[in-house]
Amino acid sequence: MTRGHGSLLAAKLALELRQFLMSSKQVGLGTMMNIAYLKTDGELQIRDSSFEDHAPAEDFHCRAFMHGRANVPYHWHREMEILFVLRGSFRLVVDEQACEMKQDDVIIINSDVPHNSTSISRDALICGAHLDVGYFERMGLPGFASRHYLCRSFLHSRPFMNRIAPIKAFMARLILDQTSRPEEVIVRQTVANLLACFIYRQIPHLKADSDAAPLRSDSRDRILRIMGAVEGQLDNQRLSAIAAAEGLTLSHLSRLFKRHLGIGYRDYCQSLRLDTAADELHRTDHTVGVIMERNGFGNPAVFYNKFRGRFGCSPAEFRRARHLPGVQSVLTEEDTVEAQRILLRYAADLGKAAEIAVGINVAGRKQIALRAPHSASLD
Repeated sequence: MTRGHGSLLAAKLALELRQFLMSSKQVGLGTMMNIAYLKTDGELQIRDSSFEDHAPAEDFHCRAFMHGRANVPYHWHREMEILFVLRGSFRLVVDEQACEMKQDDVIIINSDVPHNSTSISRDALICGAHLDVGYFERMGLPGFASRHYLCRSFLHSRPFMNRIAPIKAFMARLILDQTSRPEEVIVRQTVANLLACFIYRQIPHLKADSDAAPLRSDSRDRILRIMGAVEGQLDNQRLSAIAAAEGLTLSHLSRLFKRHLGIGYRDYCQSLRLDTAADELHRTDHTVGVIMERNGFGNPAVFYNKFRGRFGCSPAEFRRARHLPGVQSVLTEEDTVEAQRILLRYAADLGKAAEIAVGINVAGRKQIALRAPHSASLD
């Protein structure tokens, strides 16, 4: 394969993109965008925090999604997760480290790493993708699943932002979806392959620390055990008993929560009570006063202020709107149009991104061979 062949492939992808952009004007928003909303219905709700087993389907090993403002609980999964902020800002806690992300920021969350988001601005639009690292390693990227990739754009300079621009182009094309086109499945699979190849070739990484996995597992088990004990037992005396059972002081317990969840245990407990109150407003006809008292708020002014701070509206407004606790489960039409506009702009660089992912530079000529019935080196 020569550089000319790499450029030809990139040109073909660019042509495919132009055709896609032209035809997209005739595609409705609902069929064009692949949006997976966060759900909090049923028994899960916002406080469900654990391992997520949502591996991509066997015939497609990349799951793209998009959402607006949401509180994502503490969780982890075997897939690599890539997040790209289209608009607004939000705060992540990734493996006990706080990450403040703003528009245009990208982060790679490595597989099996605990993470959550504790607050998201109300105008946020975030797209993401889960890559099945084991699949891509089996497909020809040796060591892909064991590497610890270092990609947090908010920690780097402008040159690094330029370097990761192809990730944004690939992500945009994965989110934009022409479900009516029969070739769409293979196109998106190709883009997912290019994304994995780009990350493998271009993103700095560390070799995974085999000793860290048992420590991380113990730490996760402990925080999940504490969270389970705290839920429904919100008085200080009970919290003291939980801390004693874990061999911790109350201050150490608070620091542990802060590292894993981004907030102290008192704020965490208050969030649980507010979520329960919001759920009761949604499901029952009890008065606001009754719900407030049932959830441990004795001062109406405090309850109203805390509720508005968490949900952006008063309890009465929340009940009229019939929202689910803490999650914007449906993007507005304006959000969808804006997301489409931003994504199409980034997707316009897909051809250049493909060339970087598969192209051959001059410095690598001595490693090039012709793939043919009889291979010949180019020394």
